[in-house]
Amino acid sequence: MGHQSSGKSALIEALMGFQFNQVGGGTKTRRPVALRMQYNPECHQPRCFLQGDDGVERPKSMSEIQEYIEKENTRLERDPVRCFDEREINVRMEYKYCPNMILIDTPGLIAAPKIPRGRAGSNSSVSMQQRALLKSAREAERLVVKKMKCKDYIILCVEDTMDWKHGATREIVQKADPDLQRTVIINTKLDTKIPQFGTPADVGDFLRADVIENLSPNKLGGPFFSSVPSGRVGRPDDAKNGAFDDFLFGDDEDFVTACVENEENDRAIVTQRLKNLKFRNNDKQSAISASKTLLPRVGLSRLRGFLERRVDECYRRNVSKIVPMLQSEHEQCKRKLEQCDKDIEAISVEKLKQGADAFCDDFCAALKQSIQGSVIAPPTIYGETLEQEMGNAGNFYGKFSHFSDSNKVLFPLVADLRFCP
Repeated sequence: MGHQSSGKSALIEALMGFQFNQVGGGTKTRRPVALRMQYNPECHQPRCFLQGDDGVERPKSMSEIQEYIEKENTRLERDPVRCFDEREINVRMEYKYCPNMILIDTPGLIAAPKIPRGRAGSNSSVSMQQRALLKSAREAERLVVKKMKCKDYIILCVEDTMDWKHGATREIVQKADPDLQRTVIINTKLDTKIPQFGTPADVGDFLRADVIENLSPNKLGGPFFSSVPSGRVGRPDDAKNGAFDDFLFGDDEDFVTACVENEENDRAIVTQRLKNLKFRNNDKQSAISASKTLLPRVGLSRLRGFLERRVDECYRRNVSKIVPMLQSEHEQCKRKLEQCDKDIEAISVEKLKQGADAFCDDFCAALKQSIQGSVIAPPTIYGETLEQEMGNAGNFYGKFSHFSDSNKVLFPLVADLRFCP
């Protein structure tokens, strides 16, 4: 999740290795998009699959998936009741640059202005717009917080700030993860921030983020620093529409190369700015180069490697739970398969003939008895054991106190024998 949709979506695309969603101003994601990425070295072009409302996964082109997402966004924009939908859009993709993990792109948080109490009069139209924006902001926040409360999720908190004392996104994340034990903090647009610091010490303080370390010592990871190249990748459909000149990258390979170059430039600039700066943790230890200490936090490759290691650790930690579940599922499927085999055998021609013959025999026997008539009551229906007979007859002792023990009355059971003509 992230506070600004453009930085968050661009970061996700850089992690995937290709541009996927629409990036720009406004709310571009009104339903969470679950991106199940699978590394496939033989897949030189992204191969995508979209899961429909019926649960069936179907292959789709990138343009078709984008069109579906935009259609859902338009539907929710026009919905008079709600602006967001918590149902996930499930997309699976295979690509040679994809890591093996699932990323859920949640709607971006909206910074709505507070409405002063008692405001009315000439500004009523503006107030209505602000109230609508405030409602959308609260709805988006509820959706995002609900998603983050799942204990199995790792939260990517995307911040765009130069002062760690102010973190609007962290405040929202802490509603679901108070100690940030499942949260990785990411600071975007590093290439535009570094030139704004006057001294190497300011750069070092920003990258060290001592405020974050003191406030959240138990955080999962970060802060990591990244920057993503601006510009979009031109698709074949864009070339057909004559709009290919508006795009900076010819294909996804160019986009990946640009991301690598951005990271190398960021690391080079940080190294240059911090080349003479050293950190000293205490008086007994020798000074440590600031660039060597802080460079492991700079770059998308460092973030991606950290996430892959964490996902692998979570998987290995849960193997003891996953294996019994898989074994149980295997046994259930095996039993269902055996039952299906029995059902298939039961509908063979021989089994059907045997069942039909048995039914005909029983029917003819019952018909014969009905025609001839009988005074014999079927014991399986009307028969009773002595214990059942006594229980059904009831105990009359004590209910008729005027009878003495010597004059006990025996109420005989009267059998109702029905004769068939």
